[in-house]
Amino acid sequence: MSFFCTLFGHTWVPETRSPSVRWNTTKDGQVLNPTVASQEIQHLDVCRRCALERPAGPRRHDDDRPTLAASGGGGEAEE
Repeated sequence: MSFFCTLFGHTWVPETRSPSVRWNTTKDGQVLNPTVASQEIQHLDVCRRCALERPAGPRRHDDDRPTLAASGGGGEAEE
């Protein structure tokens, strides 16, 4: 803990860490497909002085993760 945190208290700033989306090409090399990491969305309160982290609760839209099916490339063949 920083000297300033002991003196004045922590300066909490909300931070969100979400899984990264990687874009890969198909075998043809012309179409991009998203690949979403399997990490959970993390909501944290981070002290800007000493970098101490404390978890915050889940938020309302955490289940709205991007998926391959939601991007339109669900793997279904079009007729």
